[in-house]
Amino acid sequence: MAERVFVLPDLGEGLEEAEVVQWLVAEGDTVELNQPLVEVNTAKALVEIPSPFEGRIAKLHADAGAVVIVGSAFVTFEVQAADAGGEQPPADGGAEGPAGAQAGVQAATETSPEDAAAEAPEPADGEAAANGGPRRRAVLVGYGVAEEEDEAPAAPPAPPKRGGPVPATPPVRRLAKDLGIDLASVAGSGPDGRITREDVERAAAVTAGPSPTWTGGDVERIPVRGVRRLVAEKMARSVREIPHVTTFLTVDCSQLAAFREELERRNGRRVSPLAVVVRALVEVVVRHPLLNASFDQEAGEIVVHRPVHVGVATDTERGLMVPVVRDAGTKGIVAIADEIAALSKAARDGSIRPDAMGGSTITVSNVGTFGAEYGTPVINHPESAILATGVIEPRALVVDGEIVARPAMTMSLSFDHRLLDGAQAGRAMRDLADLLESPFELGRLPR
Repeated sequence: MAERVFVLPDLGEGLEEAEVVQWLVAEGDTVELNQPLVEVNTAKALVEIPSPFEGRIAKLHADAGAVVIVGSAFVTFEVQAADAGGEQPPADGGAEGPAGAQAGVQAATETSPEDAAAEAPEPADGEAAANGGPRRRAVLVGYGVAEEEDEAPAAPPAPPKRGGPVPATPPVRRLAKDLGIDLASVAGSGPDGRITREDVERAAAVTAGPSPTWTGGDVERIPVRGVRRLVAEKMARSVREIPHVTTFLTVDCSQLAAFREELERRNGRRVSPLAVVVRALVEVVVRHPLLNASFDQEAGEIVVHRPVHVGVATDTERGLMVPVVRDAGTKGIVAIADEIAALSKAARDGSIRPDAMGGSTITVSNVGTFGAEYGTPVINHPESAILATGVIEPRALVVDGEIVARPAMTMSLSFDHRLLDGAQAGRAMRDLADLLESPFELGRLPR
């Protein structure tokens, strides 16, 4: 047997460190080539790193929650002498370790998470280190709530696969760990037998896994790690650097409800209210371009963006993420609805691609998903505005001098007071409300 030291590779973003979120193996375990080793968080991404070697884990050089410098010794393997003939990556952060892993990161980034999870090709001799680069699972975090619900699996669960790593995304692995479920005993209903969140929840309902217990004392301390740490840092920076102001407006949604029913009848599928709001917001941005801007503090300039890339704040079991509907101004309502549904699902199951995250120019958050009447959303730095939509429910409104019950929602717009003042933000909100309340204006929206 010979020892090989695997250093933390450069994750392809010019970053210098990463936080260990969760080890998927333990010292003494025997691992296969490309078997998932660990989940780490960078400033932008949650990354799952597979094993570059086949052998035994001799030492893990960092605990969960630790921040590791790129190029530092990460895992020591015991491998067969015949497999140790290649040049060993340096453990002192030399150029060879990060550079060698960099190629693997680039190759993995170009592969979809579905293909990466389902396929573990056996590389030729000498290619193990190159093919053992990290695989990205979910990127960026932000503020918001979920819009769509996962669809129930259409096919019956397949029998669990044996003889290799259990196919499951990192969020599903964490959920199984939290619920005390052995993934090897769970039948996967996803593509190629992959285990989904619903599979784990069904197994937990059957086995009635252990409930959390209070450890005693007057307080409980919860480590702030992983995506939660990134959310905390991002939100703190936003509030620290951006002077927030929030304005509110209640909207009569009678016409919005009728318009959605017509779209659903014509297209034969669900169209969420959020999709209509997003498309209407794009029209308002044309009239109020500072909503789609950012403040360059170093240059002392306001940067107005021509394309409208709408971030859709999405709640996941790992934390809050903001997938992006790009070039929303070129898409109709139905296309936006389909894209929001697909992005939200991918963000929750951990299969979202890096190119679907980041680069938003304005964000929308549907706080009504949890029944909230309205919210005061934190701006998704460095944008200038974020719109929150509350729950749509019957409310007492004055119509033609009479009090009537109509479906209504309260919208709230948080904006950067360096770019916009209250009058500008108020006019933008009024324009958005007028559009959503008028059947003639709604009828002009691209469908």
